Amino acid sequence: MAYPPRVEKPLFFLDYDGTLAPFAPDPKRARPLPEVPALLEALRRHHPVWIVTGRRLEDLDELLPVPLPAIGLHGLQRGQIGGPREFVVPEVVRRELARLRAAIPHVPGLWIEDKGPTFALHYRQAPDESAVLRALEPWLAQVPDTLEVIRGKKVIELRPRDVHKGTAVRAVAAQWPDRTPVYIGDDTTDEDAFRALAERGVTIKVGDGATAARYRLPDESAVVAYLRQYLTSPPAPA
Repeated sequence: MAYPPRVEKPLFFLDYDGTLAPFAPDPKRARPLPEVPALLEALRRHHPVWIVTGRRLEDLDELLPVPLPAIGLHGLQRGQIGGPREFVVPEVVRRELARLRAAIPHVPGLWIEDKGPTFALHYRQAPDESAVLRALEPWLAQVPDTLEVIRGKKVIELRPRDVHKGTAVRAVAAQWPDRTPVYIGDDTTDEDAFRALAERGVTIKVGDGATAARYRLPDESAVVAYLRQYLTSPPAPA
């Protein structure tokens, strides 16, 4: 894949974990690269910048203290880091999620991350990952059709069908018709956004793996280098 281009009038959509911050065994300790907060502060003075994450936005208040608009929980939460935010989860879905949460099997190394009305099951620290997945299969068989199972990087989440990062960023991009969306993300859930913005955006996958994105960057440091170029003057025309 070619190096992603610099566009004239960007609308940035940036994932957090694996894009601005390296992964950590404990998500609460996954801090951004040191230069990221100042870089985002500078970027937002010139361009609209949105954070798009599977986390609750409350998690980023301390990890990324930059007052940016943000989409959380894969599209189920919207608001601002350090500011007001709201959930958009139907009551019937809340009940289904609560029932499933109460039935999660106890397996060594499996832990639950609460995300308001939703939750994530992490097994990054499990001594036997295959044992965790085997134990979860009967539980996953109980998931109703109204929910979708998301298998990420050593994490499993549930979300309402037809609500994802793609639907969320498409709605925001419609409010900025004169700007080119630039979406950067690394995980399975970012693929929905890559597909949603395929016709009018610059979509960038971070790291290895099959992807619907048009471009690729190798790691978080490369993401910082790519974003930093938007703070310099554009090259003079030949």
